[in-house]
Amino acid sequence: MASRFIVRTRTTAAAEDLFDVSLDIDAHVASMEQSGERAISGVVSGHIDLGQEVTWRARHFGIWFTMTSRITALDRPTRFVDEQVRGPFRSFRHEHRFEDVNGVTTMTDTIDVASPILGILAERVVLVPYLRRLIRLRNAHLLDRLGLGPTTDPGAAAWQPGESFPYRAAESTTLLGRGGEVWEAVSREVLRWGVKTRSGFRVPDAHEVTPGERLQVTTGFGPVVIREPVEVRSVIREPDRVGFSYAALPGHPVRGEEAFIVHREGEDVYLSIRSLTAPASRGFWRLAYPALRLPQLFARRRYRRALR
Repeated sequence: MASRFIVRTRTTAAAEDLFDVSLDIDAHVASMEQSGERAISGVVSGHIDLGQEVTWRARHFGIWFTMTSRITALDRPTRFVDEQVRGPFRSFRHEHRFEDVNGVTTMTDTIDVASPILGILAERVVLVPYLRRLIRLRNAHLLDRLGLGPTTDPGAAAWQPGESFPYRAAESTTLLGRGGEVWEAVSREVLRWGVKTRSGFRVPDAHEVTPGERLQVTTGFGPVVIREPVEVRSVIREPDRVGFSYAALPGHPVRGEEAFIVHREGEDVYLSIRSLTAPASRGFWRLAYPALRLPQLFARRRYRRALR
C-alpha cells in the first residue's frame, strides 16, 4: 500500500509558464542542488515530453540513489504525470496539476510512494515529510526562476512576502528621529551601506549603491573573517522613501535577501529592515545554519541602532 501526500502552491505565475518550467530538466537540477541531483541519461537537459525518460542520480540520507522516471501523461497546461520505471521505490507516482482561477494559479503536487523496505508507519514518519520538504523546495525554486519568488521589495510601503518557504521572513521598523535634517542625513547614509558599516561590517569602497553591482561584505571575530558575496537587486529613491535590497550570492553563509529602507511620515523618520533567510544550499554553512540564528538576531539589533 502506497502513502499519499499533497503539496499545493499558489502563485500569480501563468499556468502555462509554471507548467513549462516544471518540465525543465535544468530547472529541476538547480532546485535539487543540496542533494547533488543530476540527470545522467535519457533527457538530460531542456524540456522532457510525453513518453520520454530521464535517469536521476542523487544523494539522500547520505546514500546515493538512481531512479529512472517516465512522463506517462501530459495535457498542457493543466496536468502531467511522471512515474518511476526503475529505482529505489516499490512504486513512485507524481501527478502535477495547474489550475488558474481569477489570475491565481494553484499548482497541486500529488505523490504516491511506497518504500521497498520501510513499513507504512516509517514511510509516513520519515519518508513522506522528507519528500514533502523536497517538493516545497523545488516549487520555491521554480517560482524564483520565473521571477515570482518572495522579495524584500524596498519600494512597497506594506510588505507581503506571501508563501515565503523556504525563507524565514522578518521585518522591523525603528524611529530614527524627526525633521528635515535627520531625513537628509540618514537617506544619504543608507544608500552608502551605512547600516552595515556602522554595525561593524566592512564594505569595500562604500559608494552609493547601484542595481546589479556585486561586492563582498566582510565581518569577523578576532582572526576569523567571514565573507558575504552579495548583489544589489533594487534601489528606491523617492521624496519620502529611500533604500535598497541586496541578495546573497553563492559562498554567503545564508541564502536570501535583505532590504534597508528609510522613510518618513510627516516629520517622523523611520528605518525599516526586511529579510528573507534560508540555509545555504550546501557545504559547511548549510550545516552551521542553526548556529547562525543568534548572530543574525544580534546583527539585526545593531542594524536598528546604526543610523540613530
